[in-house]
Amino acid sequence: MSYSPPNSFSAGTAITAASLEGNQEALRLYLHEQVNASDFQTSQWIETRHLQPPVLEPFTGTQHGISGHLAGQSMEGTGLQLTFCTSYLTGQGRTGIEPDTWLVIPNTSFQVSIRRGYRGFFHWWMELEHGPDNVPAVSGENYAIDERLNYVAPYLGNPSGVDKTAAQEGQNHQGSGGVYWQTGTPIGAKIAYPGAAGYGQRDGCMQVTGSGAQTLTVGLCHYSQIDRVACVNWGIALELFYI
Repeated sequence: MSYSPPNSFSAGTAITAASLEGNQEALRLYLHEQVNASDFQTSQWIETRHLQPPVLEPFTGTQHGISGHLAGQSMEGTGLQLTFCTSYLTGQGRTGIEPDTWLVIPNTSFQVSIRRGYRGFFHWWMELEHGPDNVPAVSGENYAIDERLNYVAPYLGNPSGVDKTAAQEGQNHQGSGGVYWQTGTPIGAKIAYPGAAGYGQRDGCMQVTGSGAQTLTVGLCHYSQIDRVACVNWGIALELFYI
């Protein structure tokens, strides 16, 4: 529908300020898609009927609204109980290889559609069981049983964008004679490592910023020298706001 001014003027008639302002107000209303200027002037808040309804994706745990994205996932999601890291996917954890083969940890990422410049934070936490990995050590092929490590770190885009400065390590439980792992029930770690803890919580927060429309992927990746690492509890959250 085209714009039609409420007040018209003919030759020889006086033009009043009120008539001009009435036309300008009608033009503002037209350009703002029928948002009445009084909605902005009478309160510091915009009337809710003019706000963009948020788009909620319940399976991925994401919500996109007028101010940005909010997202959250955890091991309590549909059909999800745990996730994992493994050296079988990262070069078998061979000695002498720098941890450059970082791979995504399943079910620990978000992918959101960005409409303009943004700033926000990616939060994560995990509880991991590292091992047991009691595969015999072979010189030049893998590390000694009690020296094997697993690294977890956040990434942007894909694992090649890993933030190695934020990597957190965990040490293999299995020592000689199985002294670090329960031999009976309940299965699990016998003791907690005070340093490069083989069992326990890992958590972190990474700032994310960018400009322009894009598809953003953010999540967790790993590099492992241990044959299997179980992430028995985990959670991720994303708060991202347009600027």
